[in-house]
Amino acid sequence: MIRKILFAFLTIATCEYGFSQDELMQAAFDKISKRNYKGAVQDFNRILLNHPENDEAICGRAEARINLGEYAEALKDAEQAILINFNNGKAYTLKADVLFYQKDYSNALKIYETAILMQGAPTQAIIGKSKVQYQLGNSKEAYKILENAIEKQPSNAEFYYARGLFNNTKEKYSKAIQDFDKAIALNSNSNLFGVYLNRGVAYINLSEIDNAIKDFSKAIEIDPTTVSAYHSRGLALYQSDDYKSAIDDFLKSADISPNNPVTFYNLGMAYNKLGDKENACLFFHKSCQLGNTNSCKMIILICSDVKQDR
Repeated sequence: MIRKILFAFLTIATCEYGFSQDELMQAAFDKISKRNYKGAVQDFNRILLNHPENDEAICGRAEARINLGEYAEALKDAEQAILINFNNGKAYTLKADVLFYQKDYSNALKIYETAILMQGAPTQAIIGKSKVQYQLGNSKEAYKILENAIEKQPSNAEFYYARGLFNNTKEKYSKAIQDFDKAIALNSNSNLFGVYLNRGVAYINLSEIDNAIKDFSKAIEIDPTTVSAYHSRGLALYQSDDYKSAIDDFLKSADISPNNPVTFYNLGMAYNKLGDKENACLFFHKSCQLGNTNSCKMIILICSDVKQDR
């Protein structure tokens, strides 16, 4: 009788959501690709309620939690997946990712290398090893890892994206754009939000403002909830003297992240360019209160005769 009741409960639980396990898995990974990480965690929780030994779902939840900054929970997931399937290269990679974000670079490197030795080495493990080497000050080795990876897998968009990020960091913006172009052309499962955002950064550093604005706009289309895309486009619009549009983007950025002193500083600068000292000083004061010294200097320079009633 108990078994029958348990079976009936599981059946009802599955039917309640209206999806099979495979459909829920697909929906969860789709949400990750769309950067809906909280929704992905919810879907993986549903799967694991009835299938607690599903190491693929556990890894998916770990990936979503990493993107949410929930590192302790993600680490538990990765370690649980390894216990269930000792040969799960993705689980090792995710564990190393957590250690990387916690700045435990030496242990992260060891675990990335373990993942790489497994059959069908995860792309992210190779990229992770490169990132660790860069953080350890081994720039040449970090670049060499990506070069070798591209030579072996020339159709892997993620390697071009990673090398583009590396070239941006090294201020080799033209080379970075070439890598981002290649990642977009391959367009397999590459992080298109990141590609457009970071190609925009390269363009803005080369003073190709119109191209930068286009790329930031594409990034916003992919994910309209991310501060960095609005803030970056706002900076590009500011540089093109379109201060009103820049203000719109900075305000959207402030709505998403309401305590960013840099955003308030940029709002102050844009309003000042429009001759609106009242709003300029309002945002300079907000930014200064949050610790931005440039805003404090602007208050001294232009705000002595402006009353702050708000």
